[in-house]
Order: sequence, then structure tokens, then C-alpha cells
Amino acid sequence: MEYRKPIKEDAKNMLEYLKQVGSESDNLTFGKEGLPFTVEQEEEYLDKLTSPCIVAVDDEGRIVGDGSLELGVRRISHSAELGISVIKEYWGKGVGSTIMELLIKEAKDRGVTKINLKVRADNQRAKGLYKKFGFVKEGYSTRMLKIGDEYFDGEYWGLML
Repeated sequence: MEYRKPIKEDAKNMLEYLKQVGSESDNLTFGKEGLPFTVEQEEEYLDKLTSPCIVAVDDEGRIVGDGSLELGVRRISHSAELGISVIKEYWGKGVGSTIMELLIKEAKDRGVTKINLKVRADNQRAKGLYKKFGFVKEGYSTRMLKIGDEYFDGEYWGLML
């Protein structure tokens, strides 16, 4: 398994990954449609990417996990918002943990002192990962996600570095 920053040439693979991971989980902000970008738009995005982002690439060259930090600006420049996902085939195999370790290290290297994230309240697998790294629940939100006509509550979690 290779863990690295995504590059422009990953655009098609990344869009395929996002469709797959979106189809395998109702815990993300998108579903099986993935994200509404063309390969060219994704290439441009990846080419200009400055925020910390990590992809996990398997031995076949497929992206099987990714994580990113959205860095805060001005009065919240000490913080970052974390997002992470892994395709189902690789759940429980350490991919999420490795991505998390790399992102926490990157956050520390950039002077971030607080990482925040949102998680669907009933996503026990993800919350187990966050607890493993020292994140704690800081708040609750009703109707954070809407899938079809159904609403799902969410939680705010944080990690002090």
C-alpha cells in the first residue's frame, strides 16, 4: 500500500473512487453519484491542491482511501476540519488508521492545534477510529444529513494537539 499526496494524474482514479465509496456508505455527504466534476476539473483541482490530502493506493494502482484537512484561516487558523473515507473492501485493515496518523502529523507540522470533524451519530465504526486517536465528542446536531426523505443526526468531534 502506498500513502501519498494525490497528483493531477490521479483525477480519473479519484472520481471512480469517490463513486465507489459513496455507493458503499451512507455516512458521507454524497452518494453513489460521487462528486459532480469532470476529469479535467478534478485534474485542475488536484494540480492546485495546497491543503493536506492523503490517498491510499493499493498494489493495483487503485485509490482505496483518502483523507484531507481543510485548514482554517484568520481567527481559526489554529484549526483544521478532517474528512476521511475508505472503500469497504479495506475496512478494518489499517488504511483509515494510517491515513489518520499521517494527517495528524501533517497538522502538527503545520502548527494546527485543534482538529475538528463531523460524523453521523450512528456511525460506530468511524467513532471507534476517532476514539482510538484521542478525539472526543464535543457536540450534537439534529438532522445533519438528509438521504432521500430521511434525516440523520450528527456529532461534532475534536482533537487537541
